[in-house]
Amino acid sequence: MKERIFGKKPIVRALFFLFVILGAAIFAHATETRRPAVKTSQSGHLYLVSTGIGDLDNMTLRAHRILTEADVYFTMSPERAKETYKELIGDKPVYKAGHGLFTTGMRRGSEKELSAMEKQARNVIRGAVTKGKTVAVLCSGDPTIFCPHTGFMKEFKDLDPQMIPGISSFNAASAALGRSITSGSKSHSVILTAGMGTREGYKGADTLEKLSESRSTMVFFMMRNNLPEAIQKLKTSYTGDTPIAIVSHAGYADTETIVMATLDTILERLDSENPPFEHLVYVGDFLK
Repeated sequence: MKERIFGKKPIVRALFFLFVILGAAIFAHATETRRPAVKTSQSGHLYLVSTGIGDLDNMTLRAHRILTEADVYFTMSPERAKETYKELIGDKPVYKAGHGLFTTGMRRGSEKELSAMEKQARNVIRGAVTKGKTVAVLCSGDPTIFCPHTGFMKEFKDLDPQMIPGISSFNAASAALGRSITSGSKSHSVILTAGMGTREGYKGADTLEKLSESRSTMVFFMMRNNLPEAIQKLKTSYTGDTPIAIVSHAGYADTETIVMATLDTILERLDSENPPFEHLVYVGDFLK
């Protein structure tokens, strides 16, 4: 059979393989020319970056690098950011990120103002990324826990944004207390909550009474919530002698303060019914 195909002379066999190789090459070239051209242009990047809480040395190395390399910035207060991070961002453009843009539950401000900021953000961010530039949305604290700018991640999902975590007020306040918050004698669980159950008209299932049933350690990002009402709701499950700590201005070495008491005595220890805006509340027997 082999002799019928190739013949008896080596030259015939060589010519046969040569024609096979040439045919394969011609077919491959024709196929390649029909393929669509591959895009070689490199797009930019969008980051939601934690700048850390408190003093500047609470910023991570990765966040520091991105802030240095970015071309455009969005933040709650452009003027404050230009002053605080002037050595990192220089005279590069900084825009307002608003509060709760592209979300429904955290929006603050008039709808006219918020809509204008959303329109500006869409135009600036998409335009910058298309031109290969890097955009950084700055968030003090850790955006994975509590941040008014997380709506940017959903709005610009098609740009493949990245969230850069960092030191939050929770990390800083826990360190200030100098204890392991999972070392309670009766509970080793921790509940992080915004304490929304103290706000009038709240319809969520995670009421403070419900969360208190396990008597786990609880950490509140209280902000504008009602502390006296929170104490009252907690005491439906926790005993009055349960320890409570309020850490204010966590992460700021010069102004960080801690007030320790019990659920029965905490309001007497405070100068007013509510502590400063920047504070966290810890409840649990790990504080004993």
